Amino acid sequence: MHPFAQVILDGLFTGSTYALMAAGLALILGVVKVVNLSHGAFFSLGAYVAYVLSGKGVSNPAAAVLLACVIAFAFGVFLGKSFINPVRSHPFSVAVGSLGFAILFEQAAQMLWGPHPVSIGSGPPWGELSGVVVRRWGAVSLLASAGILGGLALFLSSRWGLPLKLISEEEEIAGSVGIDVEKIRYLTFGFASATAAAAGALLAPATSITPTMGRVPLILSLIVVIASGMENVLAIFLLAVGLGLLSNIGAYLLAPQWSYVSLLTVISLLLLLRPGGLSAADPGRDY
Repeated sequence: MHPFAQVILDGLFTGSTYALMAAGLALILGVVKVVNLSHGAFFSLGAYVAYVLSGKGVSNPAAAVLLACVIAFAFGVFLGKSFINPVRSHPFSVAVGSLGFAILFEQAAQMLWGPHPVSIGSGPPWGELSGVVVRRWGAVSLLASAGILGGLALFLSSRWGLPLKLISEEEEIAGSVGIDVEKIRYLTFGFASATAAAAGALLAPATSITPTMGRVPLILSLIVVIASGMENVLAIFLLAVGLGLLSNIGAYLLAPQWSYVSLLTVISLLLLLRPGGLSAADPGRDY
């Protein structure tokens, strides 16, 4: 089997974790209405949780994801309630403050685990088909991401998701009908932080773990949300998977250091042609 098939499969697995992180960022943008530049730090947090558990002999990815989600949710709720909610009406303060939190985490991670990359074992593969290896981390990432995003889509389409939609569209009306807008905002921030940590824990076996590893996933998540929109979970998943495929193909055909350059070039051209994103109506049509 040509190695290109392996590149495609691994790109599919990687893209599914980007989708999980991007969906959390879309929730923050839609419900809390801020740009959270600390989102990548929660991704790194999830990877380090997986690393610590691996060092203690716990290699079950479900345990790493669960613990990472719990820790990130607690930190996210604290950050959302103590900082994001009080200053959300000042976008510059939110951006600077969340970036400061990300830098603070990077420094803390460097003091705890050092500045050099660490890694964990990826475990035995789940199987092989015509020479293509189905890596355990990849299969778990795809299944977990699809399950979490599917559950999120069902939640948002049910009556339980109506408060989030109402806050996203008309927060004043939401408050007037008795919805605790502030509470839903910081709980949403906590849940979104947990999705980023889950993505980091899932992808940890496939990459080098460093204090700054969350920066690129943050940028890719922002790109996905801008290009696909904040409302469509399926569009977020498909575009994130597409970016994962494009990144892997670029690394294979060119070089790893050129993969993100080619990725950002394609996305820039896409946004130049469709500034409103893929979900926007064709500007050439008049409805």
